[in-house]
Amino acid sequence: MPKPAMLPRAALILSVLVLTACGPKPAPRVITLPPDLTTCADEPPAPALPGQDQQAERDRLTLDYILGLRSAWGDCRAKVDGVKVWNERAAR
Repeated sequence: MPKPAMLPRAALILSVLVLTACGPKPAPRVITLPPDLTTCADEPPAPALPGQDQQAERDRLTLDYILGLRSAWGDCRAKVDGVKVWNERAAR
């Protein structure tokens, strides 16, 4: 094929590349957080403690309550850390 015949094809290819760069930009996608990362576990209700004559039962109920509070805090902390990592990755 002679060189003059290749010139229009080369111009066509270059113009297509240039014009595609000038096209409309796609709208940015809004990424929402997963719902399970935006809510924390509920705190346990405070126990109704029996009288001081049942100290072993009071201690057991208090320990269960404290462990429930720590579990709720740990659940919320894990979700907050997850959101932080997600935000850092989305910012890249």
